[in-house]
Amino acid sequence: SSGINAEYGDPGVFSTKFEQALLIHRSVIEDLNSQIVTLGEAKVSAMVDCKDYYKNIHLLEWEHEKMMMEGEDLNTKTRDIQTLRVTKELQVFLFAENNQQRMQKEIQTLEKTIKLNENMHKRKVSDKKRILDRLNALIREKESECGVLDAELKELAVSLVERQQIQEACVADLTPAANQRMKDIVARRKLVDLAKSQSQEVAVLRAEVERLRMKTFPALVQNN
Repeated sequence: SSGINAEYGDPGVFSTKFEQALLIHRSVIEDLNSQIVTLGEAKVSAMVDCKDYYKNIHLLEWEHEKMMMEGEDLNTKTRDIQTLRVTKELQVFLFAENNQQRMQKEIQTLEKTIKLNENMHKRKVSDKKRILDRLNALIREKESECGVLDAELKELAVSLVERQQIQEACVADLTPAANQRMKDIVARRKLVDLAKSQSQEVAVLRAEVERLRMKTFPALVQNN
């Protein structure tokens, strides 16, 4: 109530010795505290201003670096534009009044070309199938002819043996013993020549069939 406060050096120790005590009026203490608070607030405000200042500096540095990079990018684009080769198609694209209509016309042309190519492909496939069917029929025909030739060859071989046996019997009955061997040799030689001639004819026919078969297959592969 008297406006006097007692303060001690060590707040945790209470002493009853007041020989060296100093009495200070409460208003002085409050005024000092007020000055301390004011100075503290001023210091905090200055620290905040300093922080904002450095923040603005960093922001300006970042914007400066960004502008430098954008300027470098623009310079690069400018060099690319200056060195760009302006072709006839690019000139048409740049100076055409209606690029959308031109592009639509090109798309329609491409679609017609694709449709035409598809129709041509289908027609070629159909033609190849007809050729393949015709070749298969020809192969079956040649195989049938080969079967007939094989049967004829067997019949000729049987006929050759029969003639040989008949000729040997006739020579044995009609000739003397001295001439029998000579006539047998002559008869066998004729029969062998006949069989060889017929075998050659069959071989020629087989070769012709094989030639036709090999001729048709490469033609099919080449057309494909």
